[in-house]
Amino acid sequence: MKQTIVLLLGILLVIAMVGCSACHRKEKVATPSMTTEQKAKVKNVEVDIFRYEQALFTLDRKNLAQGVEQLYGQVPEILIAKDSWKNPNYMEALQGYLADTVIKVLYRDTQKQYPNLNDLQSQLTAAFKVYLTHFPDDSVPNFITMISGIDIQKPNVWGYDNTVFINLDMYLGADYKNYSAAQIPKFISARFDRKYIATDCFTKVMAYKHLPDKTLVSSLDNMLYEGKKLFFTQLMFPNTPEMDILGYSPEKYEWAQKYEGQVWQYLMEKNMIYSKDEDVIRQLVDETPFTRVFGNQSPGRLGAYIGLQIIKSYVKQHPETSLKDLMLRTDSQKILSESYYKPILKK
Repeated sequence: MKQTIVLLLGILLVIAMVGCSACHRKEKVATPSMTTEQKAKVKNVEVDIFRYEQALFTLDRKNLAQGVEQLYGQVPEILIAKDSWKNPNYMEALQGYLADTVIKVLYRDTQKQYPNLNDLQSQLTAAFKVYLTHFPDDSVPNFITMISGIDIQKPNVWGYDNTVFINLDMYLGADYKNYSAAQIPKFISARFDRKYIATDCFTKVMAYKHLPDKTLVSSLDNMLYEGKKLFFTQLMFPNTPEMDILGYSPEKYEWAQKYEGQVWQYLMEKNMIYSKDEDVIRQLVDETPFTRVFGNQSPGRLGAYIGLQIIKSYVKQHPETSLKDLMLRTDSQKILSESYYKPILKK
């Protein structure tokens, strides 16, 4: 009897371990062969981040023009153009920016929370080691931090040429007092946290470098477009929980997992998958506190969540597909059909 119990416990342990392994298994895509030089480039990747906000606020105000001239060439001309220091309008605007009460508070608070960016630098360096295995001919962009003045109309991170700009004042924590003062909704500021900076750099900038220039027509087009961006980012951050890639709270992510089957069934039954109605598309992929047709307990951007699951299912069926090829595929119906996506209806 004792031996039987021990045997049963052993079997249960093996089952649990297999189940746990399945839970954490990540879909993989094929990677291109690399030259010795390309492998060395991956090995020696090191991301540098230029603290532009620090450079500006440490300028000598009595010799501001001279300081700006010295900064010229250290940042792209979109920030400091040639001879800007000779332009009275530019210098007046810079003086006003540095003297602005709100900007000064934001600078103080960003420096307090981000005295250094060692953790972000490490995260980005690790991610670009993965990135270059998929795109060995590409290069690592420059990174520059700045203070935007909490402008909700501007993206938290954005790219220009070969530079990624990070608005650090948009990552001061969900409960930062000046977000509510700026009337930023809680469901938006919930992702204004340091843990999202690195992944945002990939979802909101790097992914776009590899997506085709195609007009998105249907809900499915938009869902798979969002799903590709999320999958792209997930590959770069294999140890980051999926809910953080999505920007979901634990409760919202749990809801999405639990009702995935019902959501898909509803979308199919109501012909929302192939809808070209802009209102339907916005419901599924726009930034909202919840997805209207599924009630206020549901997460927003459920179309993006479903799109990610379809892409993952497609990759599982086609492990020979490279990330480059996956990102360039534009036939949404073919991707859906060949994904064999069929979520389980859970009770």
